[in-house]
Amino acid sequence: MPLPLWVRLGTDAVAVALPQRLSGLRDILLRGEQGESFQPLSHLPLPQGDLLLARSPDCNLLSLKIGNGAWLELGAASDHGVLAPAAAMPRFLALLASKIAGPLRAAADPVMARDLLALARDQAVPAPDALRLLIDLDRTRGLWRLPTGGWLVTARGVTRVAEPEAGLALLPALPAGAVLLRAEGPPLRLPPPPAGVPGLVELARQDAPDRRALLRQAMLALRRHTAEPWCREALRDAQLLFMAPARAAGDPANAVAGALDRAISDHAGGVFLIGWLHDPLRLVRGMTLRGPFGGTTLPGDHLFPATRADVVKRFEQAPFGAPDPRPGFVAHLPEAGPGPVAQWRLELALGSGEAIELIAGPALIPAAQARETVLRGVNPLDVSPALLDRCLTPAAARLHRAASAEALDIEVMRIGPRVAQPLISLVIPLYRNLRFVRHQLAAFARDPMLRQSDLIYVLDSPEQRGEAEHMLRGLCGLTGLSVTLVIHGRNTGYATACNSGAAQATAPILLMLNSDVVPDRPGWLVPLLARLAADPKLGCVGPKLMFDDGSLQHAGLYFARGPGDDWYNCHYFKGFPRYYPMACQARPVPGVTGAAMLMRREAWDSVGGFSADYIVGDYEDSDLCLRLRQAGFGILYEPAAELYHFERQSIAQHGGYAGTVAAAYNRRLHHHRWNAAIGALMEEFPRMGETLAAA
Repeated sequence: MPLPLWVRLGTDAVAVALPQRLSGLRDILLRGEQGESFQPLSHLPLPQGDLLLARSPDCNLLSLKIGNGAWLELGAASDHGVLAPAAAMPRFLALLASKIAGPLRAAADPVMARDLLALARDQAVPAPDALRLLIDLDRTRGLWRLPTGGWLVTARGVTRVAEPEAGLALLPALPAGAVLLRAEGPPLRLPPPPAGVPGLVELARQDAPDRRALLRQAMLALRRHTAEPWCREALRDAQLLFMAPARAAGDPANAVAGALDRAISDHAGGVFLIGWLHDPLRLVRGMTLRGPFGGTTLPGDHLFPATRADVVKRFEQAPFGAPDPRPGFVAHLPEAGPGPVAQWRLELALGSGEAIELIAGPALIPAAQARETVLRGVNPLDVSPALLDRCLTPAAARLHRAASAEALDIEVMRIGPRVAQPLISLVIPLYRNLRFVRHQLAAFARDPMLRQSDLIYVLDSPEQRGEAEHMLRGLCGLTGLSVTLVIHGRNTGYATACNSGAAQATAPILLMLNSDVVPDRPGWLVPLLARLAADPKLGCVGPKLMFDDGSLQHAGLYFARGPGDDWYNCHYFKGFPRYYPMACQARPVPGVTGAAMLMRREAWDSVGGFSADYIVGDYEDSDLCLRLRQAGFGILYEPAAELYHFERQSIAQHGGYAGTVAAAYNRRLHHHRWNAAIGALMEEFPRMGETLAAA
């Protein structure tokens, strides 16, 4: 029997070719010249014999023992000679590469790679001209036309090459001498990249049909790599240069008409759709949403009908029949496929096999703008719990998280000398509406306690920076007050604005105050502070708030069931006369409004301030009150402190709130989060019109 051959692979492994077949590895031992013995890692069957692969100490001589037999001296290593028959070498080399990258964990070992290249040298053949680099990706990797995957071996190491997709495979930048090992066929010596190979973005700029076809191939080939930042950026840029004009099928004379008005990314792998369909003869058999990485069937139960007065009016005299009462639709596909996708197409399949293609506009828009589009995508009258829970809320929540995660530039401006060791810090968010600040600061200037307080305004509309600074400097110069102005680099919403202001506060007591709240007279802080001082377990106290006509706006907050059985925020005695007897008695309440709420800094910090999960503004105040209660604090209404509240003067100007379903989104989020807790709490407190047991 001919002696087995063996070769060293790097410094930590050996490969031994046996001229006979073995049944397993259990009874096989190898030994170096120092006498240490070791078992093989794996056993690779060959057409005539077996191959053993073992991790070994550095040795120059090797012995083999099978079962109870004697040790067979194999002598010195072969000079990377042929360990297997020529027909079996491709499979042998590919298996060897897989073991190097797998159990040997030596994929990045240049010595191991050099030895593997030496084994493959006599077998390798030049790659055909057709197998070449077609697209250069950031000079560190590229898309090659290859017939199959395998293992790429260079002087730097061993890399797995996945099976090509759309005829293209992703390879790292190739140094000279790179070899592709395949299970079938001889190793291929790949040529160095030629000059002038286009990048993905350059390819997208070219209009020739073959270039467009190659770009589509590249999109499909890269869909497995869209989680990698380099790939996402290249795909995004290329698609944005390759966008088609939006296209609808909107002719009333046609039997089928429709449009995909918006198909926007939810910034977390999904897509939100807004569109309409006119199909009185029910010719459409299915819908497929298509992007550059493939298509996905649009399930019927994902489509929610929506009112579209414009479509109804347009098609009311259509020859094939009047439109449905609600011809619009919205849908959210949370897993639309790999991304990023710059533009989506909706294919309407007809029973005849024909199809109508609708093309949407840009899908990649800023998260805050996309969130507003989602919340504005349906008429508030169409909103139902199912639509909120299964469609609007998941999409808006993802976009809100993405918008909130964006870096926020904050500028802090001091106007006048800051009060040293203030007792109380007032945090007042500003958005668009600045007209009440003059009245508010004038009222503060009349109150000696406010002159010893820390006044912090937070501007959440940075476009008004100059106007706000000019106004505050003038008012502070006239009144002698000092103010801290915190300026956000972008709009973030009420909760984040208040949290930013609280981060600048230095006093042990915090007052969250709206900019449209103006004190009735000096001294209003005294009874509020007295309540906190008298009860260390009191977490928050709220004052009496009045409309401009003197009627009650707030005498404590409570919860009541509304449409859909959701909990709504309500105010005790809203609209009642200012001096209504029950509204003039201090008492514990379920919560108080964020328009004016006083609390200890330690209580604020213990619950983490306002939750920024709510969009723009709404329900943050009751959420905070419920978290304070959860932490063991009480909440009190104090009527001796009276202020005017010119309600909702800023939020009504917010494009992401007014005319959208943001209020319904926030209410639903609040309901799901606190349903059980509110139910238990309201067993302890009266509702509007019920007897106030504590009165």
